[in-house]
Amino acid sequence: MKRGLLLVLGFLPLLLRAQNYEKVVFDQADSTNGYYLAVRPLYGAVKGAVVFFTWYTVPESIPPETKLHNVASVNGLLTIYASTGRHVAPSAEVMERMNRLFTDIMNRYKVDSSVFAIGGADMAGLSVLRYAELAREHPEQYTIRPKAVFGISPAVDLGGDYRILEREVRRQYPSPSFGDAQAILPMLKKEMGTIEEHAEDYARWTPFDHTLDGAGNERFLDHTAVRLYYDTDIEWRLRARRDSYYDTDVPNGSELIDRLLLAGNNRAEFVAGTRPAIRSNGNRSSAAFSMIDEGDCIRWIVNELRPYDLPVLDGWRGEQYPLPPDFAPRMALEGLEDLRLPPGWGTAGAPDYWTAAALYWLKAGQNIDQTALQQNIQAYYEGLVVTGAGPVKHHIPADKLVPTKVELKAVKTEAGDVTTYAGTIDMLDYMAMKPMRLNLMVHVISCDNPTHIPILLQFSPKPYGDDIWYQLRQIRGQFRCK
Repeated sequence: MKRGLLLVLGFLPLLLRAQNYEKVVFDQADSTNGYYLAVRPLYGAVKGAVVFFTWYTVPESIPPETKLHNVASVNGLLTIYASTGRHVAPSAEVMERMNRLFTDIMNRYKVDSSVFAIGGADMAGLSVLRYAELAREHPEQYTIRPKAVFGISPAVDLGGDYRILEREVRRQYPSPSFGDAQAILPMLKKEMGTIEEHAEDYARWTPFDHTLDGAGNERFLDHTAVRLYYDTDIEWRLRARRDSYYDTDVPNGSELIDRLLLAGNNRAEFVAGTRPAIRSNGNRSSAAFSMIDEGDCIRWIVNELRPYDLPVLDGWRGEQYPLPPDFAPRMALEGLEDLRLPPGWGTAGAPDYWTAAALYWLKAGQNIDQTALQQNIQAYYEGLVVTGAGPVKHHIPADKLVPTKVELKAVKTEAGDVTTYAGTIDMLDYMAMKPMRLNLMVHVISCDNPTHIPILLQFSPKPYGDDIWYQLRQIRGQFRCK
């Protein structure tokens, strides 16, 4: 629990670090907490969103304490800082407010619901974890299903924290922990009532109950990546605050991770802070961001947010774009294009000229039969010829224009595919200004993902027996849905 939280509010630095922030109001009825701060990716499309919640204080208190948003931005992630306000415990009101916030983020920044990581500090950890659980238990009622959940010194056990607060008040040792307990325990009782009189409500809203012999609400995190960061410097706690481990969230947090591991969730991690948890004003606080390695945290999030593994072969590069792209307005398919381009893709005469693989990560529910795929791929390449995927149309002499035509036919279904097609793309090579035929393979891939369908396109002007197709087949062979 964040000891000393209430004592440092008056000293929070509100100057944001050098970065372009947006303050977005998503709830006009809530002038205090109905907004968030957003940091966009430095370049390219939004590959995912990291939403981090504080509690009691304002979102502006977070950026001066961490470089998390800077690291996320250069990795193509949108960062959102928000507050659960003065709510100590999760509740239907808090869950609904989080739903509204996530909906606004998705609509405003065009973020897919499948690429969210959410985190929280201290008491906000309760709401973040409970949201992730309920989104798995009742997906029809929740806007997103977070792929990754993390906490910085997070509270995880509502009943356990109630007892910790009671113990601090009872001991009356003059320390920041005692001051926090004096303030927070009455807030919790006002929201939830006493634990003796409202045990069922505490059991309903806690993410975890360490007193249970069997699985509790945490069973809905069995397929979610979870990281809990804690400052485990017990010497400092004993010396400065007369707090043992039993006065912290460390035992309950470690027990939660242990039960997830025992249940088979090998993506659950307890991370002991490698550095002291110290705020930017020099005050020691167990929930300070300084204990985490922001680069390592973002690498973990990026890896977990990817709903699939699509290899980048040696010397190749990857690029991502939304579908349909701006240059192909007639294309109807919606989703994400993840390209893999060899080094000689745009070099005339290179053995891999005009060779590429493109994953269409499509939203489920769209028509993807043979006719639909043929029409949409043709619409894509018609637009590509005209603009080269850029904002300005090419100057193509009339005598150079050739019609773009795509033909597909079903072939023997390859391993891991639902359907496999072979075909051709006849089009203008706008780089050489001459007609060209690309040989094409289309794999509609079997994937246990309820929201998306992967379709992998492989194309090259070289015949199927050429060595370049060995590399294209490597990409297909190493693709995995998560």
